[in-house]
Amino acid sequence: MSVSRTKQRQARSKIGQAAQASQALVKPLGGWIATFQEAVGMSAVIVAERLGVSRNSVYGSIEDERAGSITLNRLDKVAEAMGGKLVYAIVPREEPVEEIIMAQARKKAKRIIQRTRAHMALEEQTEGLRSQGEMIEELASEMVREMPRDFWK
Repeated sequence: MSVSRTKQRQARSKIGQAAQASQALVKPLGGWIATFQEAVGMSAVIVAERLGVSRNSVYGSIEDERAGSITLNRLDKVAEAMGGKLVYAIVPREEPVEEIIMAQARKKAKRIIQRTRAHMALEEQTEGLRSQGEMIEELASEMVREMPRDFWK
């Protein structure tokens, strides 16, 4: 197995683990900063002192998080100041990574098969061909194994 295939397999495993862990996490209504702050019983004044900023800056961070405009760097610093750590991941919305890849392969394979079948029909060479669905699945599986450079185009 090539190095790139090994790295890809390891990355898929990490994403799968993160996806599984993320199922138990739902962003709290007030945001993570306010929730963690409440959980440890730390006032905004103390958080501000630890960060070396004003109390209003801490409130601003809470509002920025709620608005979705806080930076990861800022969120990490606030978490550290409260004795926590920032954990983030990008995980698939619903299906596993392999299904995302296979859906792209099917899409590309369908375009190729349809174009090929159209040319064959013009030349009256369609007799005895397998079904379009079978051909798409076979080509898609081959594309996933090979992952050509233009796979995501």
